[in-house]
Amino acid sequence: MLREADIAMYAAKAAGKNRFRRFHPEMMTALVQRTVMEAALQLAVTRGEISVAFQPIVSPRSGLAVQFEALARWDHDGERIPPSDFIPMAERSGLIGEIGNEVMGLSLVQLAPWLRADPSRSLAVNVSGMQLQEPNFADGVLRLAAACGVGANQLVLEVTESVFFDPDCGLIRQLGSLRGAGVRVALDDFGTGYSSLGRLQDLPVDTVKIDRTFVSMVRTGQERLPILSSMINMAHSLGLTVTAEGVETAVQADYLTALDCDSLQGYLFSRPESGLRLELAWRQAEDALAALAPRRPNTG
Repeated sequence: MLREADIAMYAAKAAGKNRFRRFHPEMMTALVQRTVMEAALQLAVTRGEISVAFQPIVSPRSGLAVQFEALARWDHDGERIPPSDFIPMAERSGLIGEIGNEVMGLSLVQLAPWLRADPSRSLAVNVSGMQLQEPNFADGVLRLAAACGVGANQLVLEVTESVFFDPDCGLIRQLGSLRGAGVRVALDDFGTGYSSLGRLQDLPVDTVKIDRTFVSMVRTGQERLPILSSMINMAHSLGLTVTAEGVETAVQADYLTALDCDSLQGYLFSRPESGLRLELAWRQAEDALAALAPRRPNTG
């Protein structure tokens, strides 16, 4: 009885504050499944189950793929586990540091030849607040980049707004140290968190990434979406660059280009591909960008 009550209590906590939950057998099943998956995740790195997929980010201004974002992948027992499942699990279990380091290392090694060919190219890697709590994280990132012959200015670390609400000042110091060495910081999923456009000037970031939920509001190209233009104009006024995520149609790409969005990312240009298909993704992205019709929608 106590065990079942304990399981119901944690289910209530997970659902939010001021709630109660009655125990159901499905809760026990879910707990067992989660425990089994967490045990498997602990061995994922040593078993070589963690890999990286790369999605290109293009510049409408230059017509080139200027950046790749590294995306973690976990293949276990012939099944690909969604990042939305295993990344939160890795954070809860304290494994995110090990997995994050593996992703960073694999990304730099695989993308190093592409990066060295043009110093204006860059690699974006998602970083958890828990990784930034590691005292030697910044030094480790810089050493790894140097060992791969990649300039610090070719690295972009993507963080979410929640990082800046952590009371641990060490996180901000780590980001400051990395930025001082030339690494850029991108604010991921901008617009879905707690900060306002006005607070943007206080955050130590170089780029904002507009969340796909805002991009999806563009359907015909005739919409009046002042929130999008406000985001881009505010960021530019603060000296920041802007990347739009989740671009899936030519209409969306044209709309954002007309708003002077610096970079675009999404299935329109390429799905995430393995390192072996890097050149294919790169060429496909640039071909898709070149095929866009020069329309200027009504964006007032």
